[in-house]
Amino acid sequence: MKIKNSLYPRGSARLALLLACLIALPLSAQTPAEPADEEEAPVVDPRPKESDKTSRQLIKNYLAATGGESSHRAIQNVAAEGTIRESSLIRNFKLIETNDGKRHLTYDWKHLGRKHRVVYACDGLEIWTQVLEPKELPPKLYGSPDGVHFTNVRWLLQPFTLPTKADYVFKYQGAAKVGSRPTYVVKEYGKKNIPIWYYFDKEKFLVARWGGKGQVAGVEENMDYHATSFRSIDGVLFPSKIDLIVENASFGNIEFNSALANQDLSEISFLIPKTTVPTLRQRPVTSN
Repeated sequence: MKIKNSLYPRGSARLALLLACLIALPLSAQTPAEPADEEEAPVVDPRPKESDKTSRQLIKNYLAATGGESSHRAIQNVAAEGTIRESSLIRNFKLIETNDGKRHLTYDWKHLGRKHRVVYACDGLEIWTQVLEPKELPPKLYGSPDGVHFTNVRWLLQPFTLPTKADYVFKYQGAAKVGSRPTYVVKEYGKKNIPIWYYFDKEKFLVARWGGKGQVAGVEENMDYHATSFRSIDGVLFPSKIDLIVENASFGNIEFNSALANQDLSEISFLIPKTTVPTLRQRPVTSN
């Protein structure tokens, strides 16, 4: 099953009508917050003790609209391949995401006739990266905003079901628009309270857009992902094409050529590998 870009038709909606629909949302008895500006990230605030009713209902609606909560819970991992374009750079990728928060992403591309291959991974605790081609280099820990973004902002498996969900709480932020589509904004607080925001489509309840702080050319920016088409994998609807948005401007796109659920990952290690680069030992200096 594939929903094409027509899911997001162009058009306008009056704010008063949007707020009226919001008040009628099931389990949203609390007073709606002020509408969120799509161009600004939700303001950082203290972590709530638990998710509010509106956020829980929006997530429940999302799970139902994309295949049902039981189908989501049955997916332990997703392995996908495709291409990613960031500005003028085009790379192939192989992605693995698991329902307990692990990620393994391999990029490969050619530049000036040379093959390049780099791995980025998170084992649930440590984040690391390693250059494999054109020359294998020792693996290293992957910190900075890049590593934080890589760990917390996923392309496919969002933390809306257990076991990952146990470490997260969600807080409703208000109403906004993605393009011409009215949406509801929910903020996520993870293990270290890294803020991630989700825009749930008002009519379809799909996650139309999501993102968090990242780094582009050494500068921290708001980096968002806008799903423009979808496909069914084992009965669950996942994005099949994603536009990359940096500070509300188009930066590139991700296109999935294939994606399979519940794959055998016995040959994949998410742990940082031991270095294979030999070290030179110096002979001890002896005195005559």
